[in-house]
Amino acid sequence: MSEMTLSSLKERLGEIGARAAWAQWSALGAGTLHEGRSASAIIDPEALLLLSLHLIPEERRLRDLARWWAEVGSGLLSVQRTKTLAKDFPPDVQERLHEYSRWATRAGDKRWKKYASEGTKNDSERDRKGPEDPQLRSPASLLLQLRAGFGVSAKADVLAFLLGIEGQTATTRQATEATGYSRATISGALEDLVRADFIEKSGGRPAEYRAPVRSWMALLHRSETAEQTRETGVPKWRYWAQVFAFLTRVREWAHEAESLSKYMASTRARDLFEEFGGAFDANRIQVPSPAGHQGAEYLEGFQNAIKRIVQWVPTHL
Repeated sequence: MSEMTLSSLKERLGEIGARAAWAQWSALGAGTLHEGRSASAIIDPEALLLLSLHLIPEERRLRDLARWWAEVGSGLLSVQRTKTLAKDFPPDVQERLHEYSRWATRAGDKRWKKYASEGTKNDSERDRKGPEDPQLRSPASLLLQLRAGFGVSAKADVLAFLLGIEGQTATTRQATEATGYSRATISGALEDLVRADFIEKSGGRPAEYRAPVRSWMALLHRSETAEQTRETGVPKWRYWAQVFAFLTRVREWAHEAESLSKYMASTRARDLFEEFGGAFDANRIQVPSPAGHQGAEYLEGFQNAIKRIVQWVPTHL
């Protein structure tokens, strides 16, 4: 790669991922360890956990935060969704997820027990790195607020998604891609929310769904005045699960590409870009397509696309 070596690319992606992780953990109450700004877009808690697990070798403090969350916030996570999203992350994430499952199980959340690994003699207890409970007052914690109020389910997640697209409509397919649940699960969740008069449904084909943003924001920010609510605005939905998975997979690719020919490295880069192309479109990231580059030259186009994503992440947290 002409302008950026593979090792520097891996390092740069790690820095961007760590910045995103710290900003989002800070919004959930772990701000004592973070000097930057907190996140304002809706946090995807499973995606945040998986990103943090991947970055632990470079950011050891993220291990403390993952352990803190296992003790105080694991009940707000979907075990199944975590396992589903983890399939798009590198193998190291899935391995560390066993350790997280052990922490959560020890903290009393038995849902994680079947995924927990055995501890080691060096697995000593450490001081907590956050408050006794996660903070759910930040607009960025909207999804977790809804889970805390309505239970951990696809209903809470799809409602957060509809609110986060600011009054726009979405089809069942779009909601499924955004949330990571099965189409059948999301279809049932949407119909239940319509039945409860929580969201609106169009009569077209395919049907489209919309959340009455003003009504929900007034409820979720009832301690604020109307003027404050308007200033706070609606937290935006980002497809963090896909973006974080891409960042981690590119880091894995950069490590492997050092021992590959340029042709093989470019082939794998092409597969990677095509796998996550939908996420760039959904997030409206203006990514220059590397498709016009042939053979080994694809690496240069791939690098240009990565640069744009690296610029996008910190400005949309």
